[in-house]
Amino acid sequence: MFSAADVARWAEEGAPALRGTYVHRIWRTDDGWALLARRHENDDPNARAVERVALDIGLAREAPRCVVVPPERVAADDKRCKKAAARDAHPFLSLLRKRLVGCRVLDFEQVAGDRILRLRCERSERAAAEEGPRGRSLIVEFLGRRGNLLLVEQGAPEEGERIVRALEAGPARRPLAEGEPYAPPPPRPGGPDPEPRLCPELSPDPETLRLGIAVSTAQRARAAEVARQSRRAELLRATRKAIARAEGVLRKLEAQLREVERADEYERLGDLLKANLGRLPRQAGRVTVTDYTREEPRELELELDPQRTVREAMEGYYKKAKKLRKGEVHVRTRQGETDALVADLQAIADELSALSDDDQEALDRCERALRRLKALPRKTAAPKQKQQPNQGPRRFRTKEGHEVLVGRNDMENDRLTMRMARGRDLFFHVAGCPGSHVILRVDPQRPPNHESLLDAASLAAYYSKARQRGFVDVHYTPRKWVKKPKGAKPGLVTISNYKTVRASGSGERVQRVLASARSEDDEHED
Repeated sequence: MFSAADVARWAEEGAPALRGTYVHRIWRTDDGWALLARRHENDDPNARAVERVALDIGLAREAPRCVVVPPERVAADDKRCKKAAARDAHPFLSLLRKRLVGCRVLDFEQVAGDRILRLRCERSERAAAEEGPRGRSLIVEFLGRRGNLLLVEQGAPEEGERIVRALEAGPARRPLAEGEPYAPPPPRPGGPDPEPRLCPELSPDPETLRLGIAVSTAQRARAAEVARQSRRAELLRATRKAIARAEGVLRKLEAQLREVERADEYERLGDLLKANLGRLPRQAGRVTVTDYTREEPRELELELDPQRTVREAMEGYYKKAKKLRKGEVHVRTRQGETDALVADLQAIADELSALSDDDQEALDRCERALRRLKALPRKTAAPKQKQQPNQGPRRFRTKEGHEVLVGRNDMENDRLTMRMARGRDLFFHVAGCPGSHVILRVDPQRPPNHESLLDAASLAAYYSKARQRGFVDVHYTPRKWVKKPKGAKPGLVTISNYKTVRASGSGERVQRVLASARSEDDEHED
């Protein structure tokens, strides 16, 4: 385990390395989370990166950590890991990428002297025009049985910090609901442990990050060891669950066989109704019949469905007897297969009980056998997403020289509008018709005139399905009034506070603007 003193040492070493950097990437690792931050020349996020550090986070109870390490320690440059991380659509990860990537790190600090760390950030100057609080923090709590991540934002001074979302829901005594004020838990009785427990022989060193490297290496090794030791237990637990399921199936099959034995009784009741059909009423809830199959005839009372006729009741008895006899072969066949399955699973359980945790070859063999018997969940491959080449937006110039950007597909529409466009840039889209997102760059020193608005609107009409409709309505609004609904498909946005102009996707104007792209390409080639 570790103590609050360890957390204080992690913050002491990591804070100088993280202050002034910008969050570049966030992804999930095999046993935790990782964050890559970069320091840029002249503190300009658009300038060349001169230094990189990574934050290695592990939330498992067996190997907790939140330390600053060199990027190679979290495989930040591994192409295979980067591709897997790009496909990861975990909801909390997507939120962190949206809210934290591009933010400037202000501090990395311990909270309330407890086992809690805060990565305090603020939005960059480029994103300052966007709505919402500028200050935000990623909080790592090592409390309870498992660690937790929380994203909080700074509200009004009198409101304090409010929770945007938590990775894990909090307990009933401390719910971590969205929108609720964030407050650290009360201190534990007796106060924090003053002695560090992880790598106490090393002192924090922001230059070499030797404490973070040592803690990360030790805790990752510990996590791998726990995973290796728990593999046999997990396979044994899955085998016993499969045996319990199979035994439940056997009990149901035995009940069905007992029901099959009643087929003769149902057929006899049908025969009794058939023999007495001529003297019975057409419909009744209770009838009296005479049983002539015994040595001395005797009268029997039968309960029937009052909503059905006596003939229908007779046919129902015959049908049920036929169905039971027909299913007897299937039930007995399945009973034999299930008996064999239980025997095979019990043999695997006995083998697992006798194995050691280090015998990986035997564990692999048992796992293959369990998968063959369908005792383990099937490995489902992630759905393949249609890859759309990232060529960047199309670029044009209005008659006045303002730059216009046009998205090529749904993914690039999102990237253009939600990432590349600035808050004051103008967003164009044809009203009520699918089409590309069009962004007109706005220079505060030289705002676009009405001709530039018409040029951009004509491009929106040209790169839409309304190209051949003549003049159409084109909505435009500043980028800050464009929102993407939660969970919406790529390319889908909502706009507000918009104005409308009439533009056509054909004619001399759009041809002139389209020609500006070709002239720019010629200049680049020269």
